[in-house]
Amino acid sequence: MIQIPVEPKLTQYLHKKAAVKKIPLSVGFELTPVCNMVCRMCYVRMDKKTQESIAPLRSADEWLRIAEQARENGLLYILLTGGEPFTHPEFRKILSGLQERGFVVSINTNGTLINESVIEWLKLTPPSRVNITLYGASDETYAHLCGKPDGFTRVTHAIKLLKNAGIPVKINVSLTPHNADDLKGIFAFCREHGLLIQATSYMFPPLRRDRTCIGQNDRFTPEEAAYYSAKIESLLNGGEAFVKRAEEGDFAALAAEIDEECAEDCAGEGDGIRCRAGKCTAWVTWEGKMLACGMIPEDDAPNVFDVGYMDAWNVVTEKADAIRLPAACRECELKDTCKACAAMVFTESGNYHTVPEYRCRMTHAYPVQALKLAEEIKSVMAEE
Repeated sequence: MIQIPVEPKLTQYLHKKAAVKKIPLSVGFELTPVCNMVCRMCYVRMDKKTQESIAPLRSADEWLRIAEQARENGLLYILLTGGEPFTHPEFRKILSGLQERGFVVSINTNGTLINESVIEWLKLTPPSRVNITLYGASDETYAHLCGKPDGFTRVTHAIKLLKNAGIPVKINVSLTPHNADDLKGIFAFCREHGLLIQATSYMFPPLRRDRTCIGQNDRFTPEEAAYYSAKIESLLNGGEAFVKRAEEGDFAALAAEIDEECAEDCAGEGDGIRCRAGKCTAWVTWEGKMLACGMIPEDDAPNVFDVGYMDAWNVVTEKADAIRLPAACRECELKDTCKACAAMVFTESGNYHTVPEYRCRMTHAYPVQALKLAEEIKSVMAEE
């Protein structure tokens, strides 16, 4: 059975209350940009040599000091991410230190570094959830997309180890032209193992990695992305249900792609930031820069290790409050389907006031592509 992530009502309530009062309830700690894979569409990854030429990694003690400052001001949820967080030399100390301080800690990882010995210490301080991105359904796909010839074997082994240890696992899927043929196989694996799954065919332009990539990434055309968005929905909800929705003109599927932590229904929709970024959530880069959203580069972002957590947070909230999205999007009849967030607008256009053309085309293409897929599904069902 396919399981779709649903955020607990209590978590939703806490974030809504925190957003009103501008309390930093959730934060992502990007411990390192270094990763042991080289995924074509990654927004931040760099090798160790490049990272060291820019700045040293922050130590466990530094991260824990920042966490203590944040806890005193309302922080509850922490996401440990990267790069690949398990490559940080003090990752175990960081994780256990955060657990000892009472935080609800989750981890984003590619899963390839989780083995039997890692599982043993993870069981001592188990995270609330491990989010693993599954990039394909074969080692061949991992070799082509991620430069990791044994990636699928290693990741699926890690997933089974985590499940056996009783540690919750969620699967994320980043769909591109390089792994699209594996989509059904990925869903079949998740169904077999009873895993939560969230997938998207939209890839952000990687401006944090390369400022010249405005509106660009190694990804589908907007029309292809719309088709595969429909395909994801059909796999999540079943072919018959999808056909019914498509034929009834219910084209709200793109909304389902927005991450559960960004699905906030905030006042001023279409004018200011629509999600929780800079209202009750933030992102701290491996260097220490605090951002409202980890996808958006900011040269002048405050550094938490220099100015302190709350001084940085106050700057971030002020900047987030000042953001205004394209006026044209506010009037668009498809805005509730599109849900173009501030990060999409900025990374697609280089500013906050220009309509994000790629996402706009993807949204407008969705009805046609959904009906196309519905006909394909009906044809297959007729032959069975």
